[in-house]
Amino acid sequence: MFTQQYLQEHAERRARAASAGPPSEPGRTAVTVVLRRFEPTTFARSAVGYALDLPDTLSEPWLRAYTRTVFLSGNPDNLRTRFAFHHVSADGAMAWTLPESNGETPPLRRLLRLFPAAALPPLPARIDIPPRTAVAPDTPTARLDVVTTRVSLADYLVHVHHTLAEAVLAGLIGVRTGIVLRHLPALDPADGPYAMLRVVPDRDAPDDRLRACAGVAVATSVRMKPKGSGLSEEPRPRLA
Repeated sequence: MFTQQYLQEHAERRARAASAGPPSEPGRTAVTVVLRRFEPTTFARSAVGYALDLPDTLSEPWLRAYTRTVFLSGNPDNLRTRFAFHHVSADGAMAWTLPESNGETPPLRRLLRLFPAAALPPLPARIDIPPRTAVAPDTPTARLDVVTTRVSLADYLVHVHHTLAEAVLAGLIGVRTGIVLRHLPALDPADGPYAMLRVVPDRDAPDDRLRACAGVAVATSVRMKPKGSGLSEEPRPRLA
């Protein structure tokens, strides 16, 4: 297991990096995703595609503002004439807006309900996501390990989307990167080193303990310059 000290240091380092640069642009703090259904492979692949398609000017504001995501239940095909989506999944079942103002509820969020809260359904142990741009067969891959223990479907959506988006914007995943997504009961430091961890409060713990819910491990040759100016890459974590 990761030590609580390391997880706390990680969270503090992430907070310092976010506050080190200029203030985020006002109003660019939340993204809306409309889901007709949940399918893990399509969701993960589309989340990467969405982040890859974000304008470079939004990369640093996104990272510094800890941009949140709201998941709504609806059919994107019925909404395209009224709302401008920045990215739509290949099957049309999922659609993303650009980051929007958090100060006033956008019309899309007033129209639709939150995606239903539910228990996490059975998931494949491994999902392979090919790179968007064709490359040589031996291209390096990034690995996303996601915890499924004590995680609801709503938690899963947030953890996967947040981690993949930040990995793209920080330059860990690009158009030539293949991705292996693994569903695990817990993260094992022995599987690292992780270039990025999603650390959140442990809601089931009696104190202020933290838990690592997702982690990205990449080969050295995969790492790229962050989109835009981006945040500097974190040092490799010390394992417990």
